Amino acid sequence: MGSEVIIHQLLIFGVLMVVGALGSYFGIIKDEAKDFLSRFIIDITLPCLIFSTFAKIDSNPTLLINGLLVFGFTFVNLAIALFAGTVSARLQGLNPANTTVHSLHTMFGNIVFLGYPLFDALFPGGIGIFYAAAYQLASNSVTFTYGIYRLSAGQAKSGLKSLLNINTFALLIGFTITAFGIKIPAFFIDALSGLGKATSPLSMVYIGALLMGLGIRKSVSHKSIYLLSLNKLILLPVFLGFIYLWIFRFFNLQISSEAFIVLVMQMAMPCQTIIVVMSRRYGGNYQLAAGNLFVSTILSIATLPAIYIYLNFLLK
Repeated sequence: MGSEVIIHQLLIFGVLMVVGALGSYFGIIKDEAKDFLSRFIIDITLPCLIFSTFAKIDSNPTLLINGLLVFGFTFVNLAIALFAGTVSARLQGLNPANTTVHSLHTMFGNIVFLGYPLFDALFPGGIGIFYAAAYQLASNSVTFTYGIYRLSAGQAKSGLKSLLNINTFALLIGFTITAFGIKIPAFFIDALSGLGKATSPLSMVYIGALLMGLGIRKSVSHKSIYLLSLNKLILLPVFLGFIYLWIFRFFNLQISSEAFIVLVMQMAMPCQTIIVVMSRRYGGNYQLAAGNLFVSTILSIATLPAIYIYLNFLLK
């Protein structure tokens, strides 16, 4: 049943991405509109989605413990992915600039524009969003510090200020509301919830428009893109799923199936959009980053359902 949901949702995403691609191709969605869409999603609809979702969830110790497990093991995900990306880059003999993009894209996936809508559909009622938000908070703390440091070759200062944004505040306030069972007026939650629901379709339209405008024909010929996709979309999540299941059972750590699936499938997400933007800003190889984004996003339509089926098989 779950695999049918994820395939159905990915098909919907595919249609919306085509809409965005056509909008970009015919000049309806210009570069300024893409920038606006990105800001509107990240700074308005997404925080509304996070806050309203947290406000609707009934607090319980099990939920909070599972959220903390997802948060903590996110750093394990990133550390293992960094090691895998670095080894992969060295085996291919990539130059320092390409190694940076390769390793960062192995670490960071599209946990906002694709992860949130997917987990919201897969685990309705706010559970999927809750665990996805815990993952995002941990991942962002590394993206805007270590990620900026690597892409700028150590020239740019730590991006700690980037962590103090509306999404972080929405996460922290929402978590506080859930943890302490604070009641928020229904009309206020419904208003923000309605706006938050726009996150999913707008995100897919944005990704489609972005991919169409990247000019990735030359980029996709780079061999490293396909090895990166193999590592990120298949090998790492398969490995992590098996290892985590053994760890949780060996140490008798009680983690829900939803939290387990979100933790591993976030690793299986296609390459992160913001790395393309940051590569261009800090002088990295943004064309390679664009190729990574394009190829991994297309391939993930097939790999994400496969990883979901694999994880459910492990949990039996």
